[in-house]
Amino acid sequence: MTRERPWYRWYVLFILTLIYAFSYVDRQIVTILAPYLKKDMGISDAQLGLLYGTSFALFYCVFGIPLARLADGWSRVRTLALGLSFWSLMTALSGLSRNFAQLGAARVGVGVGEASATPAAVSLLGDYFERARRGTVLALYSVGVYVGAGASLAIGGSIVAAWERTYGTSGLAPLGLSGWQASFIGVGVPGLVFALVVLLTVREPERGRLDAVPARADPHPFAHAMRDLGAMVPPWSWMHLAALDAPRREYARNVGYLLLAACLAMFATHVTNGMLSASRNAQIGSLYGMPVTSNLVQWLAIAIAVYVCSNWYQATRLGDPAAHRLITGSKTFMSITVAGAFLAFAMNAVNGFVFVYASRTLGLTAQAGLHLGIIAIIAGGLGITVSGYLCDLAKRRHALGRLWFVCFTATAFTAASVVQYLTTSITTFYCAYALATFFVPMWFGPLQATTQDLVIPRLRGTAFAAFSLGPNIFGLGLGPYCVGLLSDATGDLRLAILCALGVLPVSIAALMVAGRTLAQGEETARAELAAYGTAGVRDTLDVAVEHQLTH
Repeated sequence: MTRERPWYRWYVLFILTLIYAFSYVDRQIVTILAPYLKKDMGISDAQLGLLYGTSFALFYCVFGIPLARLADGWSRVRTLALGLSFWSLMTALSGLSRNFAQLGAARVGVGVGEASATPAAVSLLGDYFERARRGTVLALYSVGVYVGAGASLAIGGSIVAAWERTYGTSGLAPLGLSGWQASFIGVGVPGLVFALVVLLTVREPERGRLDAVPARADPHPFAHAMRDLGAMVPPWSWMHLAALDAPRREYARNVGYLLLAACLAMFATHVTNGMLSASRNAQIGSLYGMPVTSNLVQWLAIAIAVYVCSNWYQATRLGDPAAHRLITGSKTFMSITVAGAFLAFAMNAVNGFVFVYASRTLGLTAQAGLHLGIIAIIAGGLGITVSGYLCDLAKRRHALGRLWFVCFTATAFTAASVVQYLTTSITTFYCAYALATFFVPMWFGPLQATTQDLVIPRLRGTAFAAFSLGPNIFGLGLGPYCVGLLSDATGDLRLAILCALGVLPVSIAALMVAGRTLAQGEETARAELAAYGTAGVRDTLDVAVEHQLTH
């Protein structure tokens, strides 16, 4: 094992945090550009929610599992660099979009690229920092969320304002680009350069080097990543069931998942189409004479995401016993995922429309994006940094300390957000936004650290991706869209946002359920690690691969 200088691991943390910040700049830039997109493309609030959340979240989730498996078996540094290059390129291409469909397709590409980042980063940090510091380290890493989110508001708004001052409506802008198009290109291109910095300066550590037993290398990482992707999508998912020698009831269950997802998508589309007037229910196109509305795209995307993820859960249950015991079959892990899903629902619902609300209700201009961005960077970054120390302290004081910490901070965020969206005072709005932004990221690091304590080293990236399914499919995929839909239906954006904040009790209930089984889950992980390192005991992943090859 190569011995690094003591400061080097903190340099790696800094670089990984910057990558995370880049991802959130590219992800959140739609927030500040929303009024300009609405003006130039004539899109509705629901379509904004689709652009901000669903188009990104669907492919982020679908590709998150196989790319996490790739990070668990291949070079995590190269996985990061390739992902950063791809999503930065797709962000820049977003600036060349001329209509809603083109921009939506580019957002899909951003989601695919970003799916590679955090599983690889979390796995790297697990090999650079010991278990006792993981809560603090993951919280520091998560500072990138609010550095990136704040920078997207500040930079995006500044580019638009400068572009309009310089070119206005003169028609002399380079390539005829508008301010929002220049913003997409301006935040996307630097990521391509930074990918080279990652490749040249970050070293790949020995996997599992700080645990009792180093993790074994995967001899076929790309094959296993493609296997995981295939296991999620028919007909390869059915071929995968055959390779696992699955009984017939598993095929019936899989087809049942598909039919149920399709029926729910059609029902949800019918209901939501009925909520909107003809003028607000935009028709994107037609398919065999059937109108394709934003609602249809939304619910088909959610149905696909739910179905492919259920395929992955089924394949994991049948083909990777350790992953099933520690992740998909763990009541503790599932409860934490549910809690994260509802917390992310509220967070994304509020953050996705903060500038739209401020400009529409309080009359703030593009310059307000700079103010909101600075507040987000300072308050969010400080909150998530402090949360790392506090959640680790809470964990040392009490076995359930991290979970109780999340309950408290989530309640504080909700209360501050209610004040923020009820006030008519701009000063009170900014103050409440700062307080809400200070508390909202405090669930991220503690829940991540808790899930990492529930798995063995070779499943760290997979555990993060599995945990992210709830916050991304439900939280990001539904939160902004539901707010936009309710806003379009009622004409009251404030009411829509306040309704989204009402999910707090569900998150707290899920955390209480997780607390009842947390000790048992951690003990199961320790026993699995002990068995994993015992002489003569083969890695369960190798067993699963051998099983497939012999059938």
